[in-house]
Amino acid sequence: MDFARHFQSQLDALKSDGNYRTFANIERKTGAFPRANRHGDTVDEVTVWCSNDYLGMGQHADVIEAMVQTTQACGAGAGGTRNISGNTIQHRALEP
Repeated sequence: MDFARHFQSQLDALKSDGNYRTFANIERKTGAFPRANRHGDTVDEVTVWCSNDYLGMGQHADVIEAMVQTTQACGAGAGGTRNISGNTIQHRALEP
């Protein structure tokens, strides 16, 4: 069996049926939360209703500075949830 051909035909079927998952390319706008630009064939301003940044703290100057300092001290990269990859001292510093 030609696996590459098989999987390509499955992907083609998903696309033709309209079931192939695509992602929106979003560019957050500093100071304009929850407004963002959605990039596609055109660039359109949108409201992001699914953010976990409920209070807009991701754009607060003190939060950004703390993120910069932590990144410089610890590095950057994707991680799992604390349940899987463990708690960090940075998590503890944010919690009462």
